[in-house]
Amino acid sequence: MLLHRVRRTFALAAVPLVLPLALAAQSLGQGGSITPWAGYLVTGNYLDGPIGTNLSTVNAPVVGAQLSIPLLSGVSLTGSLGYANADVRVGLPVIGGINVGQNELWLYDAGLELGGLSGGRRGLAPFVSAGVGGMTNNISNSFLNLQSTNLVYTGGVGVVRVQAKDYIGRFDTQEAIGLGRRSDLTHNWALSAGLKLTF
Repeated sequence: MLLHRVRRTFALAAVPLVLPLALAAQSLGQGGSITPWAGYLVTGNYLDGPIGTNLSTVNAPVVGAQLSIPLLSGVSLTGSLGYANADVRVGLPVIGGINVGQNELWLYDAGLELGGLSGGRRGLAPFVSAGVGGMTNNISNSFLNLQSTNLVYTGGVGVVRVQAKDYIGRFDTQEAIGLGRRSDLTHNWALSAGLKLTF
């Protein structure tokens, strides 16, 4: 319940921050854009155990959308949301691993994008991005339901709307199962392509 309240408060607080930027961009003749995207999520191990064991989410398709609002020429404020549904796997030596549940995974962040195309220009234009956000894991099987939300830092590179974006964070084992051990730092790469729609 507390987590839902925090998310709702964050979303409501973001509106008065983003709206003036959008209005300022329009007054400068620089409209924003929405980019629906789809791709593949390559995940790291949440935990590495003894003798080659580990816990991870299996790589899976991912879909999402990004909102971009130009601040200056070549600089945009961005916010993105992604979703994937994948198996949770316990990795075991020799046999490879066993799927033990499903993970509904939400990725979200806000940040800055440098480069790309603006002002109606056309052509190839590389860009880089950096931001901060969260990753929510909703893990379930026949016996249990767990949720873990952790802070992530993001960094991405791309050309036009083809992008490789890394969500860097730690699975919150304390929230999920009450385990005090600190989980491994994971790199979760969203490899995607999208269609930019301006407004």
